[in-house]
Amino acid sequence: YQILNYINKTCVEKKGKLIIPAFSVGRTQELIYFLNQLSNENLLPKIPVYVDSPLSREATKVTQAHSEGFNNRIQKMMQSDEDPFDFEGLQFIQSVDESKALNSNPNPMIIISASGMADAGRVQHHILNNISDQKNTILIVGYCEPHSLGGRLMRGEKQVRIYGDEYEVKA
Repeated sequence: YQILNYINKTCVEKKGKLIIPAFSVGRTQELIYFLNQLSNENLLPKIPVYVDSPLSREATKVTQAHSEGFNNRIQKMMQSDEDPFDFEGLQFIQSVDESKALNSNPNPMIIISASGMADAGRVQHHILNNISDQKNTILIVGYCEPHSLGGRLMRGEKQVRIYGDEYEVKA
């Protein structure tokens, strides 16, 4: 599990935040599933995981309600784990105030938030508030259009513009 390396390096060793821009439908559920697997195998450190996207929350509910569409691997997992999209430490953020509180919380955490290309939504605020601290990691896990914020981060740009202001990329 490559993601486990990022979790351990960022959240355990450096005591930072792992911020993952992810599309609300599909990618977020894949991430939750993989984190659930790590939790089931007692490999996931006891670090809170926040899904900060109302659409992601609703898409996950729809996914949970339609287990008939799950592949054989997930069906097999469900023999020992009733819900492959839930685990201890997973929290779905609803309100804007709860979302903002994550940025002032200095503790290690994983934040999965939309948009997947990091060009809009709550994830932009998480990146803006954490990009200039080298203990944090911004993990791009899907396609990003080259001119999007995610695309610029993937290219390794050392300065990025977010909401009209320039930020030094240290994360």
